Amino acid sequence: MTRREQIEVAATERYKDSEYIVPNIYCFIEGAKWADKNPPDCWLSFKDRRPEKGQLIVLRIDNLKFGVASLEIIKFDPLVFSSEVADNVKWFPIPEV
Repeated sequence: MTRREQIEVAATERYKDSEYIVPNIYCFIEGAKWADKNPPDCWLSFKDRRPEKGQLIVLRIDNLKFGVASLEIIKFDPLVFSSEVADNVKWFPIPEV
């Protein structure tokens, strides 16, 4: 089944009992296509949220001049990071197993 077919099946199932089935299905399909083209940024900014002390994270530092990033797995220690972290530094939590 293609992604388009999956979206259409999901839309039809979701709105099968709707009074406004056609516009609802159309809006659902358009929203799903938009979401596929615009995935969320999974990297978190230190300004938005900081990891907990001792939390394992992937640290990403973007080199904007060269268009590359360095990645490192670290155990977060707030004493190492000042309260002002540059915008090019992001992080991602590593889930526990």
